[in-house]
Order: sequence, then C-alpha cells, then structure tokens
Amino acid sequence: MDFSDTIIVGYDGSDQSAMALRWAARLAKSGRKPLAIIHAWIFPLVTKDLGPVKGVSGSGHRNVAEQLLKEAAGIAEETAPGVEVRTELITGNPRAVLETASRTALLMVVGNRGLGGFLGMLLGSVSLGLITHAGCPVIVVREAEAPHGPVLVGVDGSEASLEAVDAGVRLARALGEGLTLLHVRGTVDGHVVEGDRAERILDEATARAHASAPDLAVSSQVEEGSSVPDGLLQASAESGMLVLGYQGRHGRLFGSTAHAVVHHAQCTTVICRHEFRGEPDPSSPQPA
Repeated sequence: MDFSDTIIVGYDGSDQSAMALRWAARLAKSGRKPLAIIHAWIFPLVTKDLGPVKGVSGSGHRNVAEQLLKEAAGIAEETAPGVEVRTELITGNPRAVLETASRTALLMVVGNRGLGGFLGMLLGSVSLGLITHAGCPVIVVREAEAPHGPVLVGVDGSEASLEAVDAGVRLARALGEGLTLLHVRGTVDGHVVEGDRAERILDEATARAHASAPDLAVSSQVEEGSSVPDGLLQASAESGMLVLGYQGRHGRLFGSTAHAVVHHAQCTTVICRHEFRGEPDPSSPQPA
C-alpha cells in the first residue's frame, strides 16, 4: 500500500491515540499534506465471524472497527477543518501494520505512551519497536496542544543529524516556528575536549538549513556537559519540538542518546531514522 507524501497515525479509540490523531491532523493541515488514519485489527486472523449479530444493530467486529475509523475521521475534521483524510482498516498486528505503512510514508505520529486499549502499545515495547524500525521519521507526541516555541535539532556532524536538520526545516515551516540548532560539546573535569569542532558542526548545519529555506529564522547554540542526552533534555524544556537523527552503533538498533530523549524529553520528539525514498514495499498488508 502506498502512503507517499502522507502523514500516518494509528488509532484504536484510546486517549493516547486520540491525542496523536489531533496532533497529526493539525500538522497535516498546516503542511498541506494528506492524513491517513490506520486501524490495525487482528480479528480476521483468529475468526471468520466478523459480521453483525443477528438482530443487533451495529454489532460485529467489522462494524465496530469501521465505526472506530468513522469516529477518528470526525476527530480529525473537528481538529483541523478541511484536512484531507483517508481511513484504512488493515488486518495484522499493530506494530507490523504501522511499520509496513511507514516505509512509504512522509511521517508517522504516535503518542508518548503508545496506543492503549485492548492492543495496548507502551513506549518501550511496541511503540519503541516502531521508532527503531520505522521507514520514516516518527513523531512522539507528549502534549495535546500544537507545539509552541522553536523546533530544536540536535546536531553532531553525522549524516543522520544533517538529515534531521532537513526534517527540522520542514517541520518549522509547517508550524510557523523558528529553527534552533544545538550541539552538546563534551567536557571532562570541566575542560572542553572538542576544540572548535562545535563551531564547524553548527556552521555546516546552518548552511544546510539556509540552503533549503533561506527565509527561515535559524539560530544555533552550544551546550557543554559530560552527557549529550542531559544537554538535549535540558534544552527540550524551552522548545516546542526536538528533532534527532537516528544513529545506532556497534550493531545496536537504537542509539543511546535517542533512547534517553524519547523516554524523558519534555516536549514532542521526532526521531529521523530514515528519510522516505519512495520505494513501495510489495509485501505491504492489504486493506481489510
């Protein structure tokens, strides 16, 4: 299934998924992108009895699932009138369904506690799995309201952090906010160990941001500390959104810095594990 140039969000009727849905709808409208609301259901895998109970209006697994998506579309329209919405009922495990959908999506939005309800998704289990394996940037929503304040991008000179700058530029423009580039400079016993490397990293990131968005307000800052995650987490308290590039090391699927930030950031977080390249997956789950 092709979700090219689309923002996707999973919905199961829980408060957390509704919060993520409202956030995704606002972002889709402000960025003039379509929104796809996905409900993954497993009932076709365990039973063939999907229809209504005789004599009971609105009953049956399929009717319940379709009503859930109708409710979700209504929430999106109420939150962001005029947003382009499509709904998808797809058979499969929620993580597998959303992971596959992410391979052709622009962005995926999840709540900071994941999807709740019967097929609960807690950060650290299924939602963490989505973050570490998704084929597009993943937004972890921590507040119900749209973010206010600059979009903060952590940069360290890696290609992953430069891709995060690209995502930060797009998000800042969609949200009407400025962009702040942050480098956390390492210290040992109070002494800086990087020399002028921080300035070179920030200069490169700033030039990249200006190249794609000359009119965007871009600032940069350096924080010093023994821990990169601590520096990012402290800065997140004054930001509307924090964007990080994925950078696992030594065979690990998820970098320690991104792991700490996703769990403890004080603002909505974006993890840019991959950028969409446009290759559809021939094994994508099909609509129910």
